[in-house]
Amino acid sequence: MRFLVMFAGSLTALVVVVGFLAWLLPTITRRMIGILLTRPMSDTLAELYVSMKSTPLMDFLYSSLRSQSGDVVIRPMGSAKPVHGFDDLALVPAQLARRPVLATEEVALDAILGAQCKKPLTFSMPLFISGMAYGLALNEASRIAIAEASSRAKIPINSGQGPFLAAERQKAYRYILQFGRWTWNRDPAILQQADMIEVQVGQGAMPGNAVLATPSDVGPEIKALMHLDPSQAPIIHADLFLKDPAHPTPLKEVVQYLRSVTDGIPIALKMGAGDHLEHDLANALEAAVDVVVIDGTEGATGNAPITLSDHFGIPSLYALARARKYLQVHDATHRVDLVISGGFREPGDFLKAYALGARAVGLGTIAMFALAHKQITRTVPFLPPTDLVFYRAKPGVPLDIARAALGLANFLSSCRKEMEMAIRTMGHTSVWDLSPEDLCALDPEIARITGTHYAGEPLV
Repeated sequence: MRFLVMFAGSLTALVVVVGFLAWLLPTITRRMIGILLTRPMSDTLAELYVSMKSTPLMDFLYSSLRSQSGDVVIRPMGSAKPVHGFDDLALVPAQLARRPVLATEEVALDAILGAQCKKPLTFSMPLFISGMAYGLALNEASRIAIAEASSRAKIPINSGQGPFLAAERQKAYRYILQFGRWTWNRDPAILQQADMIEVQVGQGAMPGNAVLATPSDVGPEIKALMHLDPSQAPIIHADLFLKDPAHPTPLKEVVQYLRSVTDGIPIALKMGAGDHLEHDLANALEAAVDVVVIDGTEGATGNAPITLSDHFGIPSLYALARARKYLQVHDATHRVDLVISGGFREPGDFLKAYALGARAVGLGTIAMFALAHKQITRTVPFLPPTDLVFYRAKPGVPLDIARAALGLANFLSSCRKEMEMAIRTMGHTSVWDLSPEDLCALDPEIARITGTHYAGEPLV
């Protein structure tokens, strides 16, 4: 009986509240609309709406962070600004003028970098996992999972700027070691474990700038691998050097040294894409590198100052088209392999890059998403998904290595199948049969830049 009385009382109260709100809401609504339509905009919340239209939400957030700290604002995952990219190109299907290939026919995807070297870098398809440094970007579990996935997919991984991690080298199918503007990873015994050395002078989100990490941002286990004292901060210097950071070393001498301590593996140059691209490539050819890896402005990093990420560099599409043309003009395509990274996320864009002359494509951010997969449910909504993979001085959310490796391996397997299907649809049986003739541009300016046909005009 008491329950029925309480229930009836609650129901009556609910009806009264709903009725009151039903009466009040139209009154409040009319009042608010009247204020918006009659008072100066600066006196109402309409000003906030207009302000957010002229000042986007992210810019408002960045200004707040700058006002709070007075320091440089750091952001992971690269630039969110729209750029002209591979969406401005379309692949051309074979139908009548050229016949598609049967689904039963094999498609060749095998890739090779530095074919002229004693020990060229060979892998199962022209994809690799870009440099995401242990300790400076990713945690150990994510690096091990990436290595395991690379072994399943038979593609290389790149060490990034972090210290050499023996466990990931043991598990990786092929290993690209970055050599650059830092003091660690210089022991010949480490260099000799690489399948390719990548001399790093810049990247998309942080092109060529010096970086001084805060000592507390890097744990003692990382510093031990870097041969740094606990109080020392890891430093990425502005220029290449062999012995003394205060005395830069020309690229040519660095390449010669690396050839002297390794046994015939390819030596690559990694750089961010800028408008001095052709001058940078001239230096690369003079230094006789085997591979040039260009990171477009879409390239991400674990932490980059917003100004460097958003306002420096040129898009991957522009960089690839210009670099291909430069190598062709200087008759260097037979001795220097061109590799592109920065903003690549799905097989259609990989194929467009191959058609424009890239011998391989580097994957970064999308590989981390594939790695995390369903495990992000352990972080959201109260923690960012990056807590699974990013290195922290304090432990983040543990990553299940086996599940992460499987997620990335499945992603790469899916990419392989889609690329095979698309190549057959274009009437080819090898990825290396692709050319600019397999593309059309959806914008006349992109057609001019890439040397492809503009789809808005008929073929002659």
